[in-house]
Amino acid sequence: MGVVTRRAPAEGACGAGAVLRAFREAPTGERAELVERAYAVAAYWHRDQRRRSGDPYITHPVAVAVILAEAGMDHEVVCAALLHDVLEDTGCSEAELAVEFGAGVTGLLAVLRRLEDPAGPPDGWPASTDTRVLMLKLADRLHNLRTLRFLSPAKQRLKSRQSLEVFVPVARRLGVAEIEREIEELATATIAAQTALTGHGEAVPGSRPSADDQSGMRMAFGAISLGAALLPASARARWLAEWRGELHALPGGRARARFTAQLLAGMPRMALALRRTTPVPVRRLLERGARVVRWAIASDVRAWTLLAPPVGWVVVKTAATGLGDALAMLLSLPPLMQAGVRTLRSRLGVPHPRPSKDRC
Repeated sequence: MGVVTRRAPAEGACGAGAVLRAFREAPTGERAELVERAYAVAAYWHRDQRRRSGDPYITHPVAVAVILAEAGMDHEVVCAALLHDVLEDTGCSEAELAVEFGAGVTGLLAVLRRLEDPAGPPDGWPASTDTRVLMLKLADRLHNLRTLRFLSPAKQRLKSRQSLEVFVPVARRLGVAEIEREIEELATATIAAQTALTGHGEAVPGSRPSADDQSGMRMAFGAISLGAALLPASARARWLAEWRGELHALPGGRARARFTAQLLAGMPRMALALRRTTPVPVRRLLERGARVVRWAIASDVRAWTLLAPPVGWVVVKTAATGLGDALAMLLSLPPLMQAGVRTLRSRLGVPHPRPSKDRC
């Protein structure tokens, strides 16, 4: 009996929808159905598994699939991403997947399994492996780096060094600059944070954050918490916990200021994406909050009353390390924030304010 007869958990539709929406050009017909079946199969086989973070395991293959869909990969690679841990970590057989998904998807999984052999991958694999499989490896590593803090300090250092030595060059050769940049930044930040730890994960005497660093982290997290008020309440605590961990891992005030600015700029878009997959009872509560948001962004004065404090904090914090960087922030952040407000207005159906006319 093929795996198509397996039933995924009830939340499966939300995950499949998130993956389909991530495509630059959404697949239709049989291709869309294949992606939905891949999610259903993965959700079924991973149904009782959890990540070290405590999240359902299915969140990992979905995140990998979304990264690849956003990078412009085809539906077969995205299906392989959804299924990439099924053969290794569950009782599903390769024959079942072959019957259900065909040679295109299972061929990618077969190559990936050879690269993940416990004895080690073949010599020269970065140069000899199919580009689509390399992209799958990069996306898998990127999401693992995003959640690396749940591993032991020794594993964090090992995976970070490996990422810099192997995966960053692969990403550079494939020309995926955004993936290359994020892998390099996350790995570098992790190594920097781990230099203050012993092999047993205990703080080295004298390596505690300074009072200024602690104050800066509190201010950064306060600004992020203010922006996170846009997110659904059901998802807010989990994201804030993840962002707090990332703030503590970043090396210095400038990196924290940049991270905070990027998060605040992307918060409206993220809130909209999360709201689309929010259960109906929670959505009703969000509609009330949305009315408040619409009122706030309907006026430029009200919008900037909310945005000015975090923008000002980012500029002041950056000025402590370099006036040039602070000037760049001052020039770039307001247009970026204004663009985010305009996008939010369009998505929520809020009319753009009309410029006032001079009266005689």
